Amino acid sequence: MKKAIHIAVIIVLIVAIFFTGLMVILRYNEKGETNMPFDITKISIISKADGENVDDNKNLWNKKISQNNDIYIYIEKNENYSKTETINNVLLNNFQILENPQVGNIVFFKPSTSENANFENKDEFKTDNIVFEGKQSSDIQSLEISNQGGIVAFRCANENLGNYISNDKELDNTKFLKGLNLNYEQMKAKISFDLEITLEGGRKFKTTIELEIPNKDVIEKGTSGRDLTDLDIVFKRIEN
Repeated sequence: MKKAIHIAVIIVLIVAIFFTGLMVILRYNEKGETNMPFDITKISIISKADGENVDDNKNLWNKKISQNNDIYIYIEKNENYSKTETINNVLLNNFQILENPQVGNIVFFKPSTSENANFENKDEFKTDNIVFEGKQSSDIQSLEISNQGGIVAFRCANENLGNYISNDKELDNTKFLKGLNLNYEQMKAKISFDLEITLEGGRKFKTTIELEIPNKDVIEKGTSGRDLTDLDIVFKRIEN
């Protein structure tokens, strides 16, 4: 009898330990790291209607139109984190198109090296991964982020939307998308990407971010900004 009770107690303890471990795993999968050394505090999306000049002897303006979304991710030190940590690098990769737009095609670009613009829609800047190295200060075009937190960025462009032709003396990008008779439902898309933060000590944390583009009022305004601050970001440790 005592042996049976002893076996039963052991079985109950094993089951309890198993379910406790299972609950811990499930909670981690849902909540991830609860006290990150660095947090993503804001994502800014700047949606613009842009055009590239096309040779045309008949018209004053002939522009090949793209709709560009410049995405800036703000990474800040967690003031509630007690230890001092330093960012070694931040990696953006695994860019995915979860929902394609009805018109155009999605292309991802890293920051350009131009003095005049953070981004350019050129083949040399097309990318499927971007590494920002931790430095003393942030410089988006040099692919550098302050090792105590800063900004990383990329461009998601919807290209080949059509040609805007005009003989108006002044060019107005608020007319680009309307001139092509495009609406938001035709242009909307959903993308995702992974963001990995690697600390100097080697610990690495990853999250996957999903975004809807473009900003809804870009057709009317030509350029539209939107800040996302109510973020549900889940980081998980993937090394060390």
